Amino acid sequence: TASQAESLLRRDGPNELRQPPKPSLLAHFALQLTGFVILLLLAAGMASVFVNASGPRRSDGLSYTTGGAVIIIVVINAGIAAWSELRAGGALEALSKMTQASIGVLRDGSVVKVDVPDIVRGDIVILSMGDVVPADVRLVEASDLRVCEMTL
Repeated sequence: TASQAESLLRRDGPNELRQPPKPSLLAHFALQLTGFVILLLLAAGMASVFVNASGPRRSDGLSYTTGGAVIIIVVINAGIAAWSELRAGGALEALSKMTQASIGVLRDGSVVKVDVPDIVRGDIVILSMGDVVPADVRLVEASDLRVCEMTL
């Protein structure tokens, strides 16, 4: 019944997955700098700078350009990759919001439209052609059922 569904919703909470906190741009940037090849390039750039700083041409500013250029390019590349990854995460979030907003549920003997987060344990969900299954459900009755397993 509607009153039971309301009490279950208060007790169990909405039918939504808990979202982990989103990593910041700085966290994405730091993760970009932890790859093996990136660490190898940074080490090579720093080694080039240190070798030139201890060599006979240490007063020549141009002797540091190779190592400095490698380090700068790696840092710029990590920044661009972190920004792209952060934007891709926003696109995925927008895509997940495009799911079905409401679904038919059998309550009090009649089918009513309910927002997907308001579905509770024990609800009988009425699925029609093209509907997205809004929760873990037990299939009671089906006729000509087809499932798109692409998202699985």
